[in-house]
Amino acid sequence: MKRNVLLSLLIALVPAGVTSAAPSPDSTAVDSTAVDSAATVRDTTHAARVVRRFPEVEVHAPLYDLRSSQTVHVIDEAALRSMPVDRLEDLLALQPGVVAQGEELHVRGGRTGETVVALEGLLLNEPIRHQAMSLPMLALKSANLVSGVPEAQYGGGLAGVIDVTTLDPTEKPAFEWRWQTDGGLDTRFDRVGMRVSSPLHLLGLGVMAAVDGAFDDTWLPALRTKSQHEVAGIPLGWRADNRLLYYLKLAPLAAPRRFDLQVAANRMVHEPYDPMWSLDGWTMKPTNGKDAPVYSPVPLPGYDRFIAADRLGIAEDDQLATLLTVHRLGAGPQGTASLGWLRTRSVYSFGGGHDSGPARQVRFGNPADPDIFHVLGGEDPLYRESGSDVFALRADVRGEPRTGASVRAGLGATYEQVSLRELDGLPFGFDPGGDPLSQPLDSLRSYQAYAPGGFAYVQGRWLNGGMILNGGLRAEYWTAGPQADRQTLPGDARGFVTLSPHFGLAYPITVRDVFSIGYVRLHQPPARDYLYDQRIAITNRQPLGNPGLTPATAISYEAAVKHLFGASWSLQTSVFYRDLYGQVGARAIEIPQGPTNLVYVDQDEGTAVGLEWSLIQAKGPRRRFEIDYTWMEAWGNESRSEGDPYGTVRSLRGPAIADTPLSWDRRHSLLFAGSWERGQQWALSWLTAIGSALPWTPKERRKVPTDPSLVNSERMNWMETTNLDLRWTPRAARGLAFGLEVRNLFDHRTEHAATEDGYPNPYVNTTYDDYGAYRTETGDPGGAYLFTPEFGSPYWVPVHDPRMFDPPRLVRMSIGARW
Repeated sequence: MKRNVLLSLLIALVPAGVTSAAPSPDSTAVDSTAVDSAATVRDTTHAARVVRRFPEVEVHAPLYDLRSSQTVHVIDEAALRSMPVDRLEDLLALQPGVVAQGEELHVRGGRTGETVVALEGLLLNEPIRHQAMSLPMLALKSANLVSGVPEAQYGGGLAGVIDVTTLDPTEKPAFEWRWQTDGGLDTRFDRVGMRVSSPLHLLGLGVMAAVDGAFDDTWLPALRTKSQHEVAGIPLGWRADNRLLYYLKLAPLAAPRRFDLQVAANRMVHEPYDPMWSLDGWTMKPTNGKDAPVYSPVPLPGYDRFIAADRLGIAEDDQLATLLTVHRLGAGPQGTASLGWLRTRSVYSFGGGHDSGPARQVRFGNPADPDIFHVLGGEDPLYRESGSDVFALRADVRGEPRTGASVRAGLGATYEQVSLRELDGLPFGFDPGGDPLSQPLDSLRSYQAYAPGGFAYVQGRWLNGGMILNGGLRAEYWTAGPQADRQTLPGDARGFVTLSPHFGLAYPITVRDVFSIGYVRLHQPPARDYLYDQRIAITNRQPLGNPGLTPATAISYEAAVKHLFGASWSLQTSVFYRDLYGQVGARAIEIPQGPTNLVYVDQDEGTAVGLEWSLIQAKGPRRRFEIDYTWMEAWGNESRSEGDPYGTVRSLRGPAIADTPLSWDRRHSLLFAGSWERGQQWALSWLTAIGSALPWTPKERRKVPTDPSLVNSERMNWMETTNLDLRWTPRAARGLAFGLEVRNLFDHRTEHAATEDGYPNPYVNTTYDDYGAYRTETGDPGGAYLFTPEFGSPYWVPVHDPRMFDPPRLVRMSIGARW
């Protein structure tokens, strides 16, 4: 009888009321479904006798699959359209367990690049550095952050998976657009987004297309010569940060899940800011005494005046993803077959061109000069051009072999091609280590490599005695490729097979509560930029590649409770513990018949433990309220794969002797968010995110760090940001909506970093961490460099580097419509 009661609770909770989203790419969050009011418990000896009847509960809240033992944070279409953010990445940064540090997202203590983005099984992370491709917000239907014990169909990421789905073509023509601008009064920001959907009247097909273009000079100082021109008052040309996102989907209107063709493309052009490149080509010397010198520009002999910021490099990234998917629907087993291609091309160079030419050099002051920080001559010495192609083929099948059981299985193959050419012109006349050069350093780093890969998985779900058992196993094949034995450090071209088991239990406590526990072991291959290298003596930029690296491992445990309060309220709570080992790090190793180099190794480790709590009310697009809280600790022996970027590049460094807080160790995070619509005219959305202080490492003045106990031993300030969107749709405006948008309403300028890599400067923030030492001695943020006058004591010259801080308050206007 007890078994039947538990079974009835499960039936009341799940089959009629909560549909599974995990196994099927065409089902997502619980949305407008109902718990069957006729669900009953029947006695085994009196089959027709109704023992208990449960009330009907219509569920709107975005609570994910109660039968699953994995934790998923659902970002549904209503949240995508209503939350006051500009990009999907901004919305992901607000999710429980996620810490944003500048442009980087860290999920449950993981490094950037350890969370992958998947579009119907196709990974949108390029293989060189695992950077993810972006999609237009208007094209998205949902985005699920699978951060806790992912099931076996998900692969590729130690920290989790962002599973995105896109909108289908509509049977009637539809059009939506929106323009956001600050009118040139703030950062010269403009963003245009459009989506069109229409039947093609050809073979029953429909098309949906979206474009998103954002152009912004950002809050950082605009020091480069203005390259834009105006046409009818509209500024044209690249700005400091430019993002163009395109998306196209072709599918049958009657059955859009029968097959579809998806094409996405990106173009990013970034003109970075660096305060070192902020002076004209002059040197500086004191003019009114040694105690309080004032500096005046003096021409450098042999150098013409130039605008240094114009000589700083420009980064351009282009990506193209194509995915053809065919589905078998209907009764019986269902299957999916897909063929995908991801193409990425990137270049960083002076002027943004693709011709490296001879190695360029940059000039800084001598150690005895008053100013050793600013660029005094030359051009950005770094040229980097890379490309990758990933071809993927996969097939998935799912079915229900018997009542109360479901099985999903799949296999796939990949083929990766990568290439890189990087030319590093050394600072003129200096060794980055500060010592005379005993031999030339290798300025050229290049490789071309290819490698196959594959995977197979099976994921099952069984009902037994009122308890749901989730189990799965994933096998992946990875290899460094046949070029592994042709590098400076020869590797093994043979591949590795990793096994990732998943195990979980879900137990319905009451009609509205489900408790689950889960365990998973995950593997992620290293980014291919860590593998290949034919240099002998490295420069100060990047350690020596090592084809002997193996996939990193994460072991994760989790317990969670999901609760439905009623039609629109839901609560999800989870506790987790994660162990990571075999991560890429850097150690000093003596090359056979060569010098000592920093070399990539797979010896870094990390741990994360935390609690996530989410309370959500969702009533479609008209009203939404959310409170999220995360407590988390993340520690390990190193935050960066490259290690500490300061000090000589070929000196011996021992491994870390103890774990310390990672740079993204934010102990407490709290989010309040909501959106309301009043009638058809007014809409308001708002969010407030609060986070405890991030750690930083104190440094001694002009000394190489030697005390590992100081790593991330201090804390910066707490962060707070509030975003607000107000929209008004006049009745006589024919669908036009006008908006006022504010980012960082209270202008809270929080530090997210205490120092910055100083490349190509040979001393400041390279050999020595001047920013860190300045903050240690004075307590002031923003960085400084040490000035050593001819007479008197050295003192700090503040830089006020704005890159250390979050953006200030930004006010924008918007206009848009939907037809």
